Amino acid sequence: MADSSVETHPHKDVHGQTGPSDSDVPTPEDIYNIPVGFVNCLIEIAPKIQQSGAWWSLSGDLGENLLDVHVRPTEIEIVTDELGLGKISSALSSYNLTPIAIKERRLDREAELDGNKYPVFEKCSYTEFTLKGTKVKVEGDYQLKVGEWEWGDTFFFDPTFVNVAGVQIPVMPLRLRSELYIVSGWGDRAKQISEAYTRAHAFIQPLMEGV
Repeated sequence: MADSSVETHPHKDVHGQTGPSDSDVPTPEDIYNIPVGFVNCLIEIAPKIQQSGAWWSLSGDLGENLLDVHVRPTEIEIVTDELGLGKISSALSSYNLTPIAIKERRLDREAELDGNKYPVFEKCSYTEFTLKGTKVKVEGDYQLKVGEWEWGDTFFFDPTFVNVAGVQIPVMPLRLRSELYIVSGWGDRAKQISEAYTRAHAFIQPLMEGV
C-alpha cells in the first residue's frame, strides 16, 4: 500500500498536545502527553534504525498521537518491510529481541460495514522487545484482512516526519490511517483524525496570512 502524499502538519516537539485554541485552558482530557519513557525510547533507538538503512515508520496509536490525534498510546509499534525487519533486528540486537516469527491474529475490534460486523485479521513477520519499561513491536510486511476478503497490500508508504526531542521520526500519514478506518467502518477513529486535521489547519492558516 503506497502513499506519496505530503502531509501538511507542522513538525513539533512532543511536550503535549492541547485542544483547538492555546487561549483556552485545557482540561485533563484535552492533554495527551506522550510518556517520558516513550520519548526516551524513541530517541535511543531511532538513530540506530536510521543507520541500518531500513525503511520504517511508527504506526498505531503512538504514530497518531505524534500527529495530534487525541489517543493515548500504550506501546511503540514500528512497521517495516521484510528486508527492513532483518536490518532493524541486527541494529537493535543488544535489546534481546524475540526470535522473528510469522504472527497472525484477530483484532479485538470488528469491521462494521453495511450494518454487519466482520472479523479483522492482521499478519506480519514479528519481533518485540522491552526498553525502559516500554514495549516495542516491530512488524515486517504488515497486512490486514476483513472477513473472508483477500489479504490487503503490505504496508509501504512515504512517511511524515515529526521532531521528537531533536530526532526526526517517520510516522504513518494520517490520510492513510483515515482510509483504513473508513474501510473498516470505524467512524469514531476517522473522526478523531478529521479533528486533528482541523487543529493543524487552524494552526497553519494564521501563519500563511502573515506571509
